Amino acid sequence: MTPGQQKALREAIGEMMPLAAEIFSEVRMVSQDRDGVTRPAWSAEDQAAGDILLRAARAQDLTTRTDQIGNTYASLKGRNTNAPAILTGSHLDSVARGGNFDGLAGAVAGVIALAALRRAGIVPGCELTAMGIRCEESVWFGIAYIGARLSVGAMERAEFDALRRLDSGRSLAAHMAEVGVVADDIWRRDGPEISAANTKAFLELHIEQGPLLIEQATSLAVATAVRGNLRYGDGVCYGAYQHSAAAPRRLRQDAVLAVTELLQRLEALWHEIEDNDDPSAVFTVGKLFTDPEQHALTKVPGECHFSLNFGSTEPRTLERLATAVASLTAEIAARRRVRFALGDPVGSPPTPLDPNLRAKLSASARRLSIPCLEFATVGHDASIFARAGIPAAVLLVRNGEGSHNPRESMDLQDFELGVNVLAATMIDLADG
Repeated sequence: MTPGQQKALREAIGEMMPLAAEIFSEVRMVSQDRDGVTRPAWSAEDQAAGDILLRAARAQDLTTRTDQIGNTYASLKGRNTNAPAILTGSHLDSVARGGNFDGLAGAVAGVIALAALRRAGIVPGCELTAMGIRCEESVWFGIAYIGARLSVGAMERAEFDALRRLDSGRSLAAHMAEVGVVADDIWRRDGPEISAANTKAFLELHIEQGPLLIEQATSLAVATAVRGNLRYGDGVCYGAYQHSAAAPRRLRQDAVLAVTELLQRLEALWHEIEDNDDPSAVFTVGKLFTDPEQHALTKVPGECHFSLNFGSTEPRTLERLATAVASLTAEIAARRRVRFALGDPVGSPPTPLDPNLRAKLSASARRLSIPCLEFATVGHDASIFARAGIPAAVLLVRNGEGSHNPRESMDLQDFELGVNVLAATMIDLADG
């Protein structure tokens, strides 16, 4: 872009911020819950969010459509109509009683960026498309990225047919049908909606879901990689219920103390890994409880439930942690005379993000005099496009109070900076 075009684009993005605020507000209203927002995948609420985005895009003279999956698209035509497109976007769904910006910020950013480019009179070298993606959150059907996976052809029919929504017990196809999506149409396509043949790059703007940008007092970051994860969602330790005053230590089978020893030793290993080998490593115990129908002040606990969730950008770290879980549970179980039942672990591999796209995002930020950090991020739809052979990158925007809760508090000024970097990078890619 010329300096004049850069100035016009920045001014146009500033002029589009009231529209962005209006979209955020309207989507919040249609998905308001008693706390925060709830937009289940393929529900009236996430359907309404997509409809709001499409109406806003059409009002800005962008071309809109919806695919057989229910994903939404708004496009700005480019000079070369045969060239692969540049794609941006994020997801429309939310967790139950979550925040309004997780996912939605990236879907809105794409529409605003394209509308601003049109307003500034900038014609890209190829088509630019903003996507609203269905079902990124794993809370609805037990797995993440369903809309993205279906769009790139990375899901078999048997897996699709087996999916049930966790709260309703009804099939994915049934929930799709309620919002006018015919599941059979997905499998009648000639090929995937999105592929490396028709898409040059995927850029995802997303709120940061941790506290690093707040800690560093910086508005933006470029993600280096998407962490993989290793998860044991329903672990149980079985011991024996005994009288608290009658059972000496040598004869106890205390499930709680066995689990807490396991967690302490895993935390110590996490510290060692993070300090010496892999700063991207994270460890979380999201669930830890005894049976309320059995536990009591005067009982040695005979049962303890827990979860283990590890994340890292390094496959070797996840392998090391899996080995540690197996060896530690065996050792503790033998010594404390308890039994661990962890079930089969689930997870996803780490996904490196494209170094060229990362460099272009950082370069755009520098040209715009916007400070921008680099660090690893959590799971996003971008990982699915990367695994499908499409170069992908993630731009993170500062967000207070974390994510997956009603207190998400992305500032519109930070969002505007992110849209500027996103739009400038898309033009750079389209013209390159």
